[in-house]
Amino acid sequence: MKIDMSNKELYEVIKKAVNGNMKAKFEIILEFDELITKNSNKLGKYKEECRDYIEDRILKDIEKFKI
Repeated sequence: MKIDMSNKELYEVIKKAVNGNMKAKFEIILEFDELITKNSNKLGKYKEECRDYIEDRILKDIEKFKI
């Protein structure tokens, strides 16, 4: 997994996302795109619906995080 943001930058984006900033939520999805793709497999095959589910959970549940 390649992360382009520094820890401080990632922390700031997560803080914004937790506060409901939609742009920050999408930045997190883009930042972790490789990991999301890797985990979007079922029985060894890439499944778009798995990816959609992961992204949906990120968008809905990020605000539940406690910083």
